Amino acid sequence: MIFPTVNKIPAFVLEKLDILFQLLKERKKEFEIFAARLKDKQLRRTVLSLAQEANQYANELIGQIQMMGGRFRSMERGDEYQELEHIVMMKGEEDILKSCEISEKKMIVAYRSILNEPFLHENLRKLIRCQLNGLTFAFMQLRLLNTSLSLHI
Repeated sequence: MIFPTVNKIPAFVLEKLDILFQLLKERKKEFEIFAARLKDKQLRRTVLSLAQEANQYANELIGQIQMMGGRFRSMERGDEYQELEHIVMMKGEEDILKSCEISEKKMIVAYRSILNEPFLHENLRKLIRCQLNGLTFAFMQLRLLNTSLSLHI
């Protein structure tokens, strides 16, 4: 009987994927907290959709890596609480939207860093590319909605 070999991913690529996974999980929590503070219903829904998308992408990523023989370390509890303390200080919609913009830039940098790896398995590359496109579209929706709302005020 012939058995397929396990796809081995280089350790440095796994490390970058782990960083992306941690970033997605952190942003999910951040977006949920932000959404709870937004007064505008449409804006709140859009930010919640960002949280949902980040969570979905993190789960897709971990599933794909586990299928290929990789493992993720669990998130440190201290890092999680430090991140939440930073979020608690933000109150206004402008601050929240600015933080979303900063999060977008961090996520795009993390995705592009992985996509620039020549050792990335083709299926994983397609997954990462689709996730990057999805997040870019979601953040574009947020910017468009914010622009639309600011014009009607």
